[in-house]
Amino acid sequence: MNFVVFDLEWNSAAPGKSGSSESLAELPFEIIEIGAVKLSTEVEPLETFSANVKAQVYKQLNKYIARVTQRSQESLSQGDPFPLVAAEFAEFCGADAILASWGQSDPQVLKQNLEFHQLDPSFFRKALNLQVFFAHMAEAGQTSQQRSIEYALESLNIEADLSFHDALNDARYAARILNALLLKTETEEERKEALRPFLYDPFLNRDSRWQLTEAAEGNAEATIRGQEYKCPACQRVLTSDEPIIITKKNKRWSWILHCETHGQVRCSINRRRSEGKDIYYFKLTLPYPPN
Repeated sequence: MNFVVFDLEWNSAAPGKSGSSESLAELPFEIIEIGAVKLSTEVEPLETFSANVKAQVYKQLNKYIARVTQRSQESLSQGDPFPLVAAEFAEFCGADAILASWGQSDPQVLKQNLEFHQLDPSFFRKALNLQVFFAHMAEAGQTSQQRSIEYALESLNIEADLSFHDALNDARYAARILNALLLKTETEEERKEALRPFLYDPFLNRDSRWQLTEAAEGNAEATIRGQEYKCPACQRVLTSDEPIIITKKNKRWSWILHCETHGQVRCSINRRRSEGKDIYYFKLTLPYPPN
């Protein structure tokens, strides 16, 4: 298995009303640094990648990001444009790499930046959420709390000898965590079996939403069952033998449906009343980890 553990630093529009008007919906976060560690088949570090990205969209450093990363305004003018850095990063990753990160934020931001610049994303088709993998391997599947890298390092007795909020250092830490979690596996096949449930396609559409307005006092369950439900990822019509569960009387419901390709799909429905009408809000979600 070809692993690349990566971490990103990014900038966004300045906070407040003035900054929000400058924010681009298609690129809420602009990558300003990429750090990565390539691992051997034994999950040992082989090579590293580190690059600053010259800001092209958000050229004023967000004060909150500056506080966390200890970056300066001048740093945004350093480095190369994202298309060049992305090409170098893709070459570093190589073919058929699994890009592992702490949480799902970094894959989402990388995806947005690749799409914004209309770049080829084919090198990035397999992702691993190390945060969830840690929860299942080290905390018996506890996913209600999103643990920090610092917490995982302490839990696994891994020395924290590098500064945090530096893309390469955080990637090194995440790689050490992955290595520690897989120490009990002896062969590549065992590693594949342990990791397989947590691999996902970051470009797979995992949710869809819509709303429906009807006359008030209608039959809620009939309305819910009367909708056509399609898988967010493949648009296959969903089926269900499960009951609709009332989570808050006359206001909220949940339902489990099934896609032949992608497995279980969760549906949540909220209803509110306005001007004599019932407005239903539907949300379909493919759960993570994938089935």
